[in-house]
Amino acid sequence: MWHIRTEWSQRFAGASTFILLLAFPFISLAETVNLRAGFAQSAIWMSRSHVVAGESVNIFTVLYNSSENSISGDVVIEVDGSPLGAKNFTLASGETQVVSLPWIAKVGSHALSARMEKVLDAKTNASAVISDKTTGSITVSIASPPPPTPAEQVLNTVTSAIQTGFASTAPAVISAANTVYNAAESLRTQAKSSLEKQLAETSPAVSSANASKPQRTASDSSAAAATSTSSASPETPILSKAMRYMAVAGLFVVSSKTWFYISLVVMILILIQILRVAFRERKRSRRHLPLD
Repeated sequence: MWHIRTEWSQRFAGASTFILLLAFPFISLAETVNLRAGFAQSAIWMSRSHVVAGESVNIFTVLYNSSENSISGDVVIEVDGSPLGAKNFTLASGETQVVSLPWIAKVGSHALSARMEKVLDAKTNASAVISDKTTGSITVSIASPPPPTPAEQVLNTVTSAIQTGFASTAPAVISAANTVYNAAESLRTQAKSSLEKQLAETSPAVSSANASKPQRTASDSSAAAATSTSSASPETPILSKAMRYMAVAGLFVVSSKTWFYISLVVMILILIQILRVAFRERKRSRRHLPLD
């Protein structure tokens, strides 16, 4: 009896080993492991550091892929452990990508983080394990909005008076005013998103992610060096810094309705004044033309 049990145990062990050997290639193909990809260091931040409750900001993160495989998946941005939203991504080998989601800030201290899920090898569609699947958590403090300044109170009073005046006019005038206001708000929102994206793409986190890209070959490096030598100039860093400062100033203006509409009114007044001077000079030049 003991010999029979031993024989069956040996047969079972041999069959199990044979099955594992056959299944091993399929198991190894089912998952691509330990790819150098994911989130860059310090890879989550807000579009603005000074935010009060009720304001809309963008939460940014940056992805990188230093592996030889293309990957795809979803990025989930979380606020206080609850998902704010998700965005799908695809990263080729050596590529970086900035991802953002809008958030309406609320009073208090909040923890922001991001994670990847459903990460796949883009070619084989097999599950991929990456080295940096989550970001660290950062804490932001959102204060209550300050009381309106005297300038804002005056602007609110004027706006209220205009709205009251429009309310007593014809519906066509109200519709036209609403159209102009909606167009201005659309312009302000688009400008804000564009400037935030421009500043995010030049942030230190993106630079850190670009530094994680694979090294190029000697021929590629020499070709790139020749191109950059022929096109670069000493003024490039100065111009780049100047453009960044201008973008920061522009973002400050378009992030506040008060400053945006004050700036818009000032620009319209300046344009009207320029047109008045141009027409005046034109009329004066016609007046002094010699008569035949």
